[in-house]
Amino acid sequence: MSEEGDAPSAGGLEGGEVARPGFGEAHAVPGFIHQPPGSRWRVPLLGELAVDAGLIGADTVQGVLALQRRCGTRFGDILIAQGKARPAEIARLVAAQSSIRYIDLRQDPADPTLARANALDFYIAARCMPWRWVKREPVYVAADPERARAAIEAHEGRPCAIFVASSSDIDRALRERFREELNERARFALATEFPESSAHERMTLPQIRVAAALLLAACLAFWLAPLGTAFAINVLTGLCFLTVAGLRFASIFIGLFSPPTKEEHAFDASLPSSDMDLPIYTVIVPLFEEAEVVPILADALKKLDYPASKLDIKLVFEETDEATYEAARKLGLPGNFEFIRVPCTLPLTKPKACNFALPFARGEFLVVYDAEDIPAPDQLRRAVAAFRLGDPKLACVQAQLNYYNWFENWLTRQFAIEYASFFDLLLPTLAKLGLPVPLGGTSTHFRTDVLRCAGAWDPYNVTEDADLGIRLAMLGYRTSIIRSTTEEEANCRLDNWLRQRSRWIKGWVQTYLVRMRHPVRLYRALGLKGFLGFQIVIGGFSLSNLVHPLFYLAAIAALIASDSLADLARDLPIAIFNLAVLVSGYGITILAGMTAAGARGRKSLVFDALMMPAYWLLISAGAYKALQQLVTRPFHWEKTEHGISRLMPDQLARAMTESDRPMA
Repeated sequence: MSEEGDAPSAGGLEGGEVARPGFGEAHAVPGFIHQPPGSRWRVPLLGELAVDAGLIGADTVQGVLALQRRCGTRFGDILIAQGKARPAEIARLVAAQSSIRYIDLRQDPADPTLARANALDFYIAARCMPWRWVKREPVYVAADPERARAAIEAHEGRPCAIFVASSSDIDRALRERFREELNERARFALATEFPESSAHERMTLPQIRVAAALLLAACLAFWLAPLGTAFAINVLTGLCFLTVAGLRFASIFIGLFSPPTKEEHAFDASLPSSDMDLPIYTVIVPLFEEAEVVPILADALKKLDYPASKLDIKLVFEETDEATYEAARKLGLPGNFEFIRVPCTLPLTKPKACNFALPFARGEFLVVYDAEDIPAPDQLRRAVAAFRLGDPKLACVQAQLNYYNWFENWLTRQFAIEYASFFDLLLPTLAKLGLPVPLGGTSTHFRTDVLRCAGAWDPYNVTEDADLGIRLAMLGYRTSIIRSTTEEEANCRLDNWLRQRSRWIKGWVQTYLVRMRHPVRLYRALGLKGFLGFQIVIGGFSLSNLVHPLFYLAAIAALIASDSLADLARDLPIAIFNLAVLVSGYGITILAGMTAAGARGRKSLVFDALMMPAYWLLISAGAYKALQQLVTRPFHWEKTEHGISRLMPDQLARAMTESDRPMA
């Protein structure tokens, strides 16, 4: 390799009619000296170079060309997605084809003093970066010099020499060079740009004053009229519980039996005519201590019915989690899987990891999956169809979630009933009524540009999904549901379930506190219907988780404390009211669970729904743990352990058996 001083300028490189990098068609590249007309010299096609380099056999070329005609993606991208070549190998071929020097950034790293932090977004968008000074002129490297040339020259204000480097090397070099800047963005961008939407501060000073005033008023009321105050609070919380139950009752008819929205049947109504029409799709999967399930995840992503050369898959690892990183590396995944390592800084949360990866997302649309997810193969196609049929205000589509190990034990059966009620009934109801939709954390599909404009995820909210759903609604966007299921592993151990549940409830309370900093602003943003929906769903569900066991105690206490018939007559109405609240609330919840389980074809769960009152007491235990952690450890992410189901060995064996199957 030549020394820096020997590197030629862009105008001094000899070339001819060259192919667009990755394609076979020949066209001129500005800045190159072309062979005179009639020259016999011909630029080799990339397929020929790949055969000569031993990357593929001659018999493979026609198959790749057929995929290229079907998908409209570049020849080199198809080889990368199929695992036949690494990005660096394709970059070498493109450089040879274009008569441009190839730079291996691992062997010849860029001068760290040239790249500027205020130009980071430009470097990422153009997939380029300044490499070295040559004869007092900056030389750039780019994944696609032809495409980047105009942007680089506009940025520098003059023509520049541009060499070829692989896209993965450029992204890696940018993450290393701007590690601190990217990490600060991931942690504090939302708190800086939209401080009113960040849970970085648990409660504002006005909220603390209001809470203190309410507590003081309650204490004074109990001192002056203890029985009357207790009665009033009992009735108000009971009405809240009944309101939540009423929404669940409505969800049975609206969520399941009302006509589907246009997005729900979009796949059948507006299926893209060919793979050529499909956009690039980014898949982000944050991973932490997930070595056991990585093979299953990789197999599920390979099975997605989407052109692999249009999949931009980001596996995001915590920097200290060597076990998961090594488990993924040993799988030998194709080059459209990119590994991103996140600096180990607080808060150690999933949303911070997603924020760190987001700047490098190349897709028009983006989906987040969890480590244990097995999405339906056609889910991305359904999401694209929904977005294209929806209006520009459709910012997100939420897929449905359920469990593949739903039958494992009592806890997983209850969990499956709850999820069926939530994702098959409640969320579709909220979407159909035009109410804010608290997202489900995984299988959430976004318009990437809208996600960025909205501030992405809050790294200090431990249910960043629900928070983001409300924030999108406040900005005037909407969420819809698509009828496509992602199967997950249900928690089959109580301790693990309790950690997960307490985190979820803590995050919902965080979301309520953040949004209620400015209730008038929330009302104006959501309107009366949306404001009431927020109060019922986020506030009502959180409150009912905390208070519903108290109705048992209140009803029992009212009867025990009655020493005479007069006392019994006085206390009987409130005891009856509390029992009615419990019976109606549980009855409706059980009915919704039975309906949702039956609609999913899991009729054996119908009778398990009768045990939901016991399950709800466990939820309340998680709620009180969440309340305690909200005070002591508000940003702590209670890790859910995956790979503990007894079905895991079979799932793992199946995934490993099929691991050598190439992506389409």
